[in-house]
Amino acid sequence: MKKVLSVLLAFALVFTGLAPIIALAVRVSAPVVYVGGWNQIIYSDKNDIESTTYFTGDLPEEAVDTISGSLRRELVQAISGTWQPYLDGYYEAALPYYSEIILDDEGLPINNTGYDCLKEETLVDKAVNNRYGLHDYTFVYDWRLDPCANAEDLNDYIDAVLAVTGASKVDIVAVGIGVSTVLAYLAAYGSDKISELVLQNAALDGSDVYGAYFTNDITMEREEVSVFVAEARRNVKLLQTIKSFVPAETWDQNLSVNITRDVYSNLYKDTFSRIARTVYGTMPGVWSLIGDEYFQDAIDTVFGPDFEAASEYMVLIGKITNYHNNVQVRTKELLEEAMANGVNVYNVVNYGFHMVPVNEHSNVTSDVYVSVPAATLGATCAHYGDALAEDYVPADEAYVSPDREIDASTGFIPANTWFVKNLENGEAPAVVDDLIIAILNFNGYTTVEDLADYPQYLFCSNDRKDLSAITEEGGSDYEDTQEENEQSSRITIGSLFEMVKRFITYVTNLVRQLITFGQSKPITTVVEEELNNTTGPAEGTQP
Repeated sequence: MKKVLSVLLAFALVFTGLAPIIALAVRVSAPVVYVGGWNQIIYSDKNDIESTTYFTGDLPEEAVDTISGSLRRELVQAISGTWQPYLDGYYEAALPYYSEIILDDEGLPINNTGYDCLKEETLVDKAVNNRYGLHDYTFVYDWRLDPCANAEDLNDYIDAVLAVTGASKVDIVAVGIGVSTVLAYLAAYGSDKISELVLQNAALDGSDVYGAYFTNDITMEREEVSVFVAEARRNVKLLQTIKSFVPAETWDQNLSVNITRDVYSNLYKDTFSRIARTVYGTMPGVWSLIGDEYFQDAIDTVFGPDFEAASEYMVLIGKITNYHNNVQVRTKELLEEAMANGVNVYNVVNYGFHMVPVNEHSNVTSDVYVSVPAATLGATCAHYGDALAEDYVPADEAYVSPDREIDASTGFIPANTWFVKNLENGEAPAVVDDLIIAILNFNGYTTVEDLADYPQYLFCSNDRKDLSAITEEGGSDYEDTQEENEQSSRITIGSLFEMVKRFITYVTNLVRQLITFGQSKPITTVVEEELNNTTGPAEGTQP
């Protein structure tokens, strides 16, 4: 099993917004402050770029090998249906590897970890012919920390950019978890220094996946998990990996599906959820992704309902609660106040994937971690893979996607929201930067009717080089790109399915050994014999 916890790397990937390394030829008239998302690397010394770096969700392969090897007997038990010893053992063995990124009981870095070494020592005017690149001024911050504290630094940074450029206002592009810092900025400082604001990959109403993790509300309907696994199979062929080692006379044709589903479900229900709460529960920044529906239950689950038991975390809980009450639940109000003050606000939403199937909310189309309704404060969308009902009557037909998967008219700022299908949360390729630049370069408050090259509903090619208009099913633009998507070997759900594939590979190797021992014996007999085998696998085999 390799990278069994790399789904937690999806936390790092989910809300990323790192600047592309290719310079864009097109520039905009106002200086842009780019507030990126969840950085994947944490420096052991925030002031030293040469210091050790820690990844925020991925275990080193040697660590996984060590943990897996020490829990071989427990994994055999899991295959036979007794999961808890393996899950408990993995959690206890894995947790120390995350010790360097966990914050203290006040939500502050331990041992001076962070990102200050990435900050520019001195800002300069980067205008070329009085125009600016989208990433000329990238605000560096520690996404783990309280967004309200980060907003103070953002205010200082905006003032510094205005000072060196001589501009009266800036444009802001906020990505993923960076949106939380920008919303906190609006709550504390208002919008007088902002001309235009673009939100990208935003969890405006929180993330059901994070909410489920933090409340341990992981029900995982078997049908939803099966759909999710089937989507993985289309590209990475997880199930065939097991089938290639399984004698037909011993295993029925559905066994590989059941094992995959059980592996996925048990890891999510237990190990991933516990790691998420223990590691990321100390981070106010991650708490900003917990929507109002989950918030109080999440506080009780992570810190305990007993006030005295949580007393050591009262400073941390105070930061979390302050953001929730004064920013998160006021998201729409804060954006409307900015608009009333003359700020042009836009939203760019990635979608086209089944959400991680953690609970009953998971069957809507999403970017894997944030549903379309949550990203838009209320857009209506069909269940994943379906279209809106034939008798559905939209408030405004003009905002319904040509394939009838989404009705933007019920959401926030439908006239200023673009949807990009086939991009997961965290993906921000250069072609989307081109869309944002086109929005910012339009003279006035850009609407989805104003950009001929960028209609409201777009499809991103698998090579991430092209955006094409989504048409009705069978339309030329969409059909060609969709066929490319079906044939691509790209892993559509990224590191999440890489985790599943690697875990299944490890299980498969063990199953192959068991079959070697048992030949055509029923699997239950083989497992029982292996559990009673004190000498380990046959000589020459690998655990």
